[in-house]
Amino acid sequence: MTMRRPRILGGLVAGLLVGSGCATGRATSSPASETRADTDEARLERASQGLRGPDREAAAADLETLARELHARLEKRPQEARLHVLLARTAFALRREEQALAASERALALAPEQAWPHYIRAFYLGAKGKAEAALPEATRAAELDPRHGPTWQLLGMLYLQLDRAEEARGAIDKALALEPRNAQALFFLGLLHTDQGRTREALDAYERARESEPDFAMAHYNAGQLHQVLGQHGPALECFQKAADLEPRDWRTRAKLVQLHQALGDKEKRDAEREALLLLRQAGKVDRDHYVREQFQEAGREVMVVENFELEGEWARRYEFQVFTPGTQQPTVVISLGSYAFTNAFARDKNPNGPRVFHLDAYSADHSHETYGLYEGEPSYEETRALVVSILRGELAPTSSTTPGK
Repeated sequence: MTMRRPRILGGLVAGLLVGSGCATGRATSSPASETRADTDEARLERASQGLRGPDREAAAADLETLARELHARLEKRPQEARLHVLLARTAFALRREEQALAASERALALAPEQAWPHYIRAFYLGAKGKAEAALPEATRAAELDPRHGPTWQLLGMLYLQLDRAEEARGAIDKALALEPRNAQALFFLGLLHTDQGRTREALDAYERARESEPDFAMAHYNAGQLHQVLGQHGPALECFQKAADLEPRDWRTRAKLVQLHQALGDKEKRDAEREALLLLRQAGKVDRDHYVREQFQEAGREVMVVENFELEGEWARRYEFQVFTPGTQQPTVVISLGSYAFTNAFARDKNPNGPRVFHLDAYSADHSHETYGLYEGEPSYEETRALVVSILRGELAPTSSTTPGK
């Protein structure tokens, strides 16, 4: 099936810059013959890479120690640009933006021809969505150190933000030529393919990113989305479950698990994931008032089911079955289970202690309206879904209808 999907570039790319999906450098070995400078570099590289693994607390402690040592040395040698660069990189690895930028500025004031300070400035500008301002900094970093894979990766991300697909692909290809297993570069290659409609190429890139970095939750999530697009529900479930294990409080992943268990017919697990989603909402971890409960095909049309968490307003709706005909971007009809204020006021006049009343209605793009049923008490999702399927198959006729102008 072809799922409804929004554009995924721009803001998403900026968000990833400040998230867990961005590497800061390459791991290096540390031979016994290294100078102090090389030893500092090796310590920094190892600890930076360690932040992305199971020993992240020990790695953070190593970086804190290195930062203290660098501060002590800079008190004695404040004009040594190399120490400022190392301090900027250490603060950057610890996600201390102000310290990283301040140390970068001091380093460039002493010695402008250094790649890392330009890279750090480009990174933080990109994270704020200022891709145009970040681009010259990243370009200069690449000129100064063309063999630094993360710089090409960053350039690719900035070009993605600017919707410059050809240049993005060129930069990402250079990153992968230097670091074939760079999970973040593979991930952004997947984004680029996805945005251009190359689903299978995107899936291959995401799968390679998952393999390269098993703790990269967004790679699992995006791979799961594309498996779902291709109707591969088992692999999609595996991907989303891994993403949920890594980030259990991500409500969007929980919503995907609801969808996949529904598709696979496991209602017990579906309901358990839905309950987990509701608990996240109660904890204030859901920033929407609805989620997509299911996506399926029926009678040659695609159906996306939106469940609203609360019944609110004069025209409250619990479920909205948005029906798309092939080739359309907007639903041609929306079939909803609603509970409307005027109907319930009328019902309460007759029976003050009666249950809440619900409608099953269809609203078409031409503004026509059909009513298929009136129910005392809220029908279950299974009951509602079965009625909607009957409508789509032409098996259930409306009890009333209105058409504009008639």
